[in-house]
Amino acid sequence: MDKNIFKNWSLSRVLYFCSGIFFVLIAVNDRVWWMMPFGLYFAVMALFKLGCAGGACEIPSKKEVK
Repeated sequence: MDKNIFKNWSLSRVLYFCSGIFFVLIAVNDRVWWMMPFGLYFAVMALFKLGCAGGACEIPSKKEVK
């Protein structure tokens, strides 16, 4: 199985991943452990292309056929 999770990254995936890592680092540095799940949630969404980080929240453009 040749699946690479680092292929086809969009800007939203990069932003989700960076914000997730940021929250995790802040949580560890400041010992604010309740913030850790939020950071992990965003990072996992970006890594595995889930939810809005995978483009599932985009509104498809409607094309009229004449």
